[in-house]
Amino acid sequence: MKKLTTKKEIENKKKNKLIIIGTALFFLFIGIFIAVEQSNKPDITPYLYAEHAAEYGNKNAKVTIVEFFDPACESCRAYYPLVKQQIKQYGGKVKLIARPVAFHKNVDQVVAALEASKLQNKFWEALGVVFFYQSSWAINHTADVNLVYPYLQGIGIDIDKLKVDMKSQAIADVMKKDTEDAKVLRVLKTPTFFVNGIVLEQFGAEPFKALIEEQVKRAYAQE
Repeated sequence: MKKLTTKKEIENKKKNKLIIIGTALFFLFIGIFIAVEQSNKPDITPYLYAEHAAEYGNKNAKVTIVEFFDPACESCRAYYPLVKQQIKQYGGKVKLIARPVAFHKNVDQVVAALEASKLQNKFWEALGVVFFYQSSWAINHTADVNLVYPYLQGIGIDIDKLKVDMKSQAIADVMKKDTEDAKVLRVLKTPTFFVNGIVLEQFGAEPFKALIEEQVKRAYAQE
């Protein structure tokens, strides 16, 4: 004999249908919201990458670290070995783009010296000694470029040429571009890292390494 459907069972079925429909609508709304948010996000690519910026590592790497740093920043100096170690660890999968900015007092001339060192193909060597001897030329967070010159000369940089290049309009334009891009990207402190366009929100070595690992796995998932 066919079982009769009770009123309670009918009501339960209606409730279940409403729950299913409601859940589906909820996830649909969330999906639409995320899609709209993503479409409304401005493209930050033109502000992250610049033709003049120095690159370290495999130019064809699929993971790019963009670092905005101040040469007089102690945290930037402390991070520098870690950044290079991460690039080495991933064997050609990660590269660094360096964007120097002048946040500390009088450091603009040191930034200009770093930019001018590119014209002698000495940027990375210059950055290395600038960080290594930071405590000698950046006292109380105040820079003195005259104290930097002997270290740059020690790595083979022609200081007379460097000083001329530092005053050029080309160097001024490069520094202006880095500063303006930093403002657009809301870089308020140094170092600020972007890994494949994703900003490092939590300061620290472990979050930094975790973000790089995540992006490497994502970029090379099909290999």
